[in-house]
Order: sequence, then C-alpha cells, then structure tokens
Amino acid sequence: MATVEELVKQYSTDKKLQEEVQAILADGKVTINEFLSFAKKHDVSVSLTDMPKYMEYAKQLGFLK
Repeated sequence: MATVEELVKQYSTDKKLQEEVQAILADGKVTINEFLSFAKKHDVSVSLTDMPKYMEYAKQLGFLK
C-alpha cells in the first residue's frame, strides 16, 4: 500500500501518473468518486473524512487552485 507522500514523489517521474492526474483535474475540481477511484486504483488508504485535508495538500502542491 502506497502513502500519499510516496504517490506525490512518484508523480515527479511517472508520465502516466501525470497524465492521469491532469485528466482528473482538467475541470478544476475533484469529485468524491474521482478521489476514491484514484485512491483505490493506486492502493492508497484514505477515507472521505481525509478528503478536505488532501484537497488542501493538492492546493499547496499546485495541483488545484
């Protein structure tokens, strides 16, 4: 199981992961389904209660505005 931090690190070198994230963020928002599907696909354990924390983290990293 990957951690969020490991996935962020992988993002810097993994073109497929970059494309996947860009597709999710194309509309400037992330739905609950997109969030949970992405986490499940990448075997990252997160809960819905964690979503606001990770959305803020994504903003800090520049993924979201």
